[in-house]
Amino acid sequence: MSDFLSIPDTRGHTPSNADERETLIAFLDKYRETVLVKLDGLDRDQLARRLLDSRTTLLGLVRHLTIVEQWWFAAVIAGGPAPEEDPDDPDAEWLISDSDSPEQIVAAYRAAYSRSNQIARAAGSLDGRVPGPHRPDKSVRWILMHMLEETARHAGHADIVRELIDGRTGD
Repeated sequence: MSDFLSIPDTRGHTPSNADERETLIAFLDKYRETVLVKLDGLDRDQLARRLLDSRTTLLGLVRHLTIVEQWWFAAVIAGGPAPEEDPDDPDAEWLISDSDSPEQIVAAYRAAYSRSNQIARAAGSLDGRVPGPHRPDKSVRWILMHMLEETARHAGHADIVRELIDGRTGD
């Protein structure tokens, strides 16, 4: 493992003439990568540092987003198993242990959102309702929009946490 995590900025322009599904996925990908860019150049201690009176850390944000991707796409849309949850602590995904590697957490997030994109593209109509443990049933469009909102919100959190760590701000 390197001392500092290296996350190249691969964000590009979002398409201006794609269909609705591809436009939503492109904007979601841009925010997913924005979250990861916030980790660039930091060491493990900085990535796992709590700066607030909560469990929020940069690695915790990425792990949380991984679980949310797995829930909405792999479990809800695709009908797969729900991500494992600690029954004693439903927010355990925010905790980072000494054995958690930043590279592994980033790789798991990228794998989860790559799978999410495959599921979203294969999901049929954006208007299609997805039955699940929530009521009322959600449409594929609603899930994509919710994930865009969730990821963008956490990208903002990551921006603030990064600024508190070393003063770096930006896209």
